[in-house]
Amino acid sequence: MKIKKAVALLLAAVMAFSFTACKSGKAKKAGKTIRYYLESDPQSLDPQVASDSSSLIVVQSLFEGLTRLDEKEEVQPGVAEKWESNSDSTQFTFHLRKGAKWSNSDYGDVTASDFVYAFRRAVDPATGSPACTQFYCIKNAKSAHEGKVPVSSIGVEAKDARTLVVTLEYSCPDFPRLTASPAFMPCNQKFFESTKGRYGIKTKYVMGNGPFRIDGSYGWTQGKSVNLVSRSSYSGRTTPLPEKIIFTIDNSSAVKTDPIGSMKTLSLDAVPIAASKVNAAKKAGCTIASVEDTTWGLGFNVQSSLFQNEKVRRAFIQALDRSAVLAHLPADTSPAENIILPNTRLNGQLYRSLVGGPFYLRQDENAASLLAQGLNELGGAKVDSVTLLCPNDSANKLVANEMIAAWNDTFNNYFNLKPMDTSSLLSAVKSGQYDLAIYPLTPSADGPYFLLSQFLSTNSNNPAGLKDASYDALIASAQSTGGSEEAAEYASAEKYLNEKAIFYPLYYGKSYYAIAKGVTGIIFHPYGGGVDFINAGKE
Repeated sequence: MKIKKAVALLLAAVMAFSFTACKSGKAKKAGKTIRYYLESDPQSLDPQVASDSSSLIVVQSLFEGLTRLDEKEEVQPGVAEKWESNSDSTQFTFHLRKGAKWSNSDYGDVTASDFVYAFRRAVDPATGSPACTQFYCIKNAKSAHEGKVPVSSIGVEAKDARTLVVTLEYSCPDFPRLTASPAFMPCNQKFFESTKGRYGIKTKYVMGNGPFRIDGSYGWTQGKSVNLVSRSSYSGRTTPLPEKIIFTIDNSSAVKTDPIGSMKTLSLDAVPIAASKVNAAKKAGCTIASVEDTTWGLGFNVQSSLFQNEKVRRAFIQALDRSAVLAHLPADTSPAENIILPNTRLNGQLYRSLVGGPFYLRQDENAASLLAQGLNELGGAKVDSVTLLCPNDSANKLVANEMIAAWNDTFNNYFNLKPMDTSSLLSAVKSGQYDLAIYPLTPSADGPYFLLSQFLSTNSNNPAGLKDASYDALIASAQSTGGSEEAAEYASAEKYLNEKAIFYPLYYGKSYYAIAKGVTGIIFHPYGGGVDFINAGKE
């Protein structure tokens, strides 16, 4: 068994507590327009390349993979009407439905070859797909991406126009779930080549196979809106589709500071909101949907002059009274026993059930002595002018103040607190302009890799500035093994982040969405902008 890393994403939508705004027992009316807010203009509507949330949201309306996930996170037919596997789930045969067509009628039906081409594009290093690792469960996919074998050798074959066979590196019963992800959506080679390198960047260079299409030549106005209409030729369901999906693009501060008011002024039916806006949204009559998708914790900048030392970092964590700190958590959050989110899955099982835990550092009465040792190793360094960054809300400020009180008491030193809005906080962490901070980790997909990989030396957005070959080796080893060995390697990497005091987990956070009164059926999946409008309607 080899490389099993991509199985991680395989549950990209599964692990979620995915919620729907649909109220049971109330039928929706067909022919309605649904308006949704995008924080920014989509960067690319190429499924194999798209990575920002705005792009992924629109892609999932324009395209359809072999499967779809419903509001209960169950796998449903997409382009594939049925599928079966061999006895050990190392090979899957997908049977495409008759009449699945491209939005441009000149290109006819969606065929198995369109999926072959898409999968090959995703692992081709020339494509630069940020989702390439999701394909590593497919035979030869990792080797192809590394240039060791041609992309034509990966385990995907079109037996005929409507039969796709995928051969895997190892047993993966949940592989059909993975194929609901955007990167697995089809690509027509003839159309792609006709765009001459501009695929997905403008309306005329986009051709999808999903329930919606861009509404005319001017349907996508960069920086303003993306207007979609339902496709009469879409054969994926018999129930009515929304007539239109209007994506309003507005990155003004007004929407971010007053999303509920903006719902009225911009006629929005749904909008992502901050946790602090939930009560206001409820009072305004909105339905609230949420997904747990983030681990908040205390992180250190290991490139700083003080916190480059492991003993200093450990001392700061082990000086904390965890119960006192966690007594002030934000509302609707739960204490984080681990860095990896509790519903993270690996190879079809809950990751936590495979590896145990928790692994966080415990309070130690010798923290002051440990700090002294660390400072001595740094040549007698001082702890002057250390500033803790935190989100600018009452709960997080109380959490941060509890930490500072513990450090003042244990180290007989004064420490500074700087509350910041979330955007500024994330910017400071990303740029390395901080000593220590309470910040979030949000994986792009389900599976331990997608959080742990954020600390790889090669990750330009590494929040800690960590550059450690031994940590990189743990992740690489997990990608090259399978079964219990893979889980053990990921567990070792998670333990490393705890024991080396890189990140100390505090609480699990959620993403929230406000849905206007009478709007039903929008499905929210965790990670990567997972919003599905195929069942959306209005009462």
